[in-house]
Amino acid sequence: MNEVTDQKAEPRAEKGFEVIAPIDFEPSGRARRAGLAGLPWLGAATAVLLLLLAAIAWYLFSGRSVQLVFSPPTDQVELEGALVPLKLGERWLLHPGRHRVSARLAGYEDFATEFVVADLEDQSFTFELIKLPGYLNLTTDALTPAHVWINEEPVSPAPLTRYQLRPGSYDLVVRAPRYHDYQTSLEIEGGEVEQTLVIAMEPAWAEVAIASSPPGATLYVDGDPVGETPLTAEIIEGSRQLELNLDGYKPWRSRLEVEAGQNLALPEVALAKADNLIEVASIPGGASVTVDGEYRGQTPMQLALQAGRNYRIGFAKAGYATNERIFDVVEGDDARLTVRLAPVLGSVRVEGTPAEAEVYVNDVFQGRINDQFELPAHPHRVEVRAEGYEPFATSVTPNPEQQQRIAVALTSFDAQRAARMPDVLVSRTGYRLKRIQPSGIFRLGSPRREQGRRANEFLRQVQLTRPFYIGLTEVTNAEFKAFNPSHDSGVADRHTLALKDQPAVRVSWDQAARYCNWLSQRDGLPPAYREVDGRMVPVTPMTTGYRLPTEAEWAYIARYEGRSGGAALRYAWGASMPPPPGVGNFAGIESQGVVPRPLTNYTDEYPATAPVGKFPPNPLGLYDLDGNVREWMHDYYLIHTGSLGDIPVDPLGPDAGETHVIRGAGWRSGSITELRLAYRDDGAEGRDDVGFRVARYAEEN
Repeated sequence: MNEVTDQKAEPRAEKGFEVIAPIDFEPSGRARRAGLAGLPWLGAATAVLLLLLAAIAWYLFSGRSVQLVFSPPTDQVELEGALVPLKLGERWLLHPGRHRVSARLAGYEDFATEFVVADLEDQSFTFELIKLPGYLNLTTDALTPAHVWINEEPVSPAPLTRYQLRPGSYDLVVRAPRYHDYQTSLEIEGGEVEQTLVIAMEPAWAEVAIASSPPGATLYVDGDPVGETPLTAEIIEGSRQLELNLDGYKPWRSRLEVEAGQNLALPEVALAKADNLIEVASIPGGASVTVDGEYRGQTPMQLALQAGRNYRIGFAKAGYATNERIFDVVEGDDARLTVRLAPVLGSVRVEGTPAEAEVYVNDVFQGRINDQFELPAHPHRVEVRAEGYEPFATSVTPNPEQQQRIAVALTSFDAQRAARMPDVLVSRTGYRLKRIQPSGIFRLGSPRREQGRRANEFLRQVQLTRPFYIGLTEVTNAEFKAFNPSHDSGVADRHTLALKDQPAVRVSWDQAARYCNWLSQRDGLPPAYREVDGRMVPVTPMTTGYRLPTEAEWAYIARYEGRSGGAALRYAWGASMPPPPGVGNFAGIESQGVVPRPLTNYTDEYPATAPVGKFPPNPLGLYDLDGNVREWMHDYYLIHTGSLGDIPVDPLGPDAGETHVIRGAGWRSGSITELRLAYRDDGAEGRDDVGFRVARYAEEN
């Protein structure tokens, strides 16, 4: 086996060549030390270079290409918010996020705004630069103040100096008195450029030369003084009224058509001597005046008449004889002519009532009615007046040949008011009420010795003055159920009380008051009651709305109205018991077993309530005032104890109370006490023999 050794091979020389052997290199000690010491510096530099290259690479690869477009273009652009704003051609390399850009351009406002670069590859932003305003200098050659309108808005009067306007187009109007309007379109360049406009205004007048003989006359144009003749006047174009005035001469007038710029020279005006002025009057005034048969007007007036001749002046007035005068006019002598006209009279007699009425003719007192008056034969206004009565007026033209008569019957205000109020009022629900016109003083209550009298019937006097309406009948079930559909009047011992034409019963006073308010609302009337703590109370002062009758009203119509001699009735049918057959629905024999004390000698065929209006009415035409059901009154209940000398007027009852008055007899009434018209009861809750009827005042107090 051959042995391998780690020895260098010796070079062998080939034939013909010299062998040169290499010598091993071994650096010196300094060189060796220097090389070894430089290796750490080289590494740090390399690291920094690599980091820089990495940052540049990151910036280039993470930035986004953004185009910023300005209109108009500008190179004066600055960016804030970018690490190193880098512009590559027309585009910027910016990182996503918020940036602020500003720009400048001569003639434009400095621009600055923020924008947000999104994480998109290619983005573009457009910005509009705002041009600065321009300046306008404007002058005119007008001799009068000129006023400027720009886009129909008034601005400062001319001249304008450096008037600031935004760039753009404008409508310009310049107006000056006595000149045509100047109108044009104006283009403002802006960018602080100053523009000058000199306007030549076009005159709107012509020069008119005028002279007069004699000279010195004042020229008026459309009523305005201009100067004295001879003169040349600048007169505005159009149709103008010219007038020359000179004392002692007649005015000269002419209409002239003036065209702007077309100067005129008028022929000399020869002024005519003025007429004499004659003051003409008549007694009485208002007479028609004629001169030589030609109408000139009415007295008093002035007549302009030429001197040197005479005139026939006539006067005429209705009711007066005509008058005519011959009048000479002397030059320079103004005069006055007054004529007294003789009346042509006719006889007028005014007859009628009342006897104290006074007669006025043309608003002048002449005398009393039933007198005869002599009046001029022309139209007159005749009026007859009397206190408390509606005046009467008419026109009359007296006839000299025949007496005229005027018949008058004045109507009192009370009668007029009554005539305006219908005798029967019908509500919107169909409920009918009768108008009552009360008069005089009457008594409520009963004498102490009257059979059946109760302690609450104290005698007292009252007076009713206000006209009122009161229901012809009591309110029926059908009428009440229109207000309260759930209401049921019920039955009495198997006898129904709930038929539609029977009176509504088992109605409390509060429910009756609420029904009245409902009726007022339907008819557009003010309510007569208001709710306080759940209870209905009367309003103060009382309105014309529907309400329940007052005790005084009920007693008046039940006991007195229509009765001869004014004596109070004891019963609805007269002065004694028992009731005649068929006068009303009381506790007759047919109600035996239903009521405790029936009238054994009376029958009305109804064991309980009867249909309303079934029995004959009283003299006023009112039904069931006594009988069928008792009735709620408006008044709070009180036992009155006063003097007969105290006379309340239109009483509404006490101001407060716990219960209310109930009046009249009903189907349960069979005793003398209950059948009397003076009988009084009270209550608050509904009963099967208590209903109600409705009343209201006819007019405001």
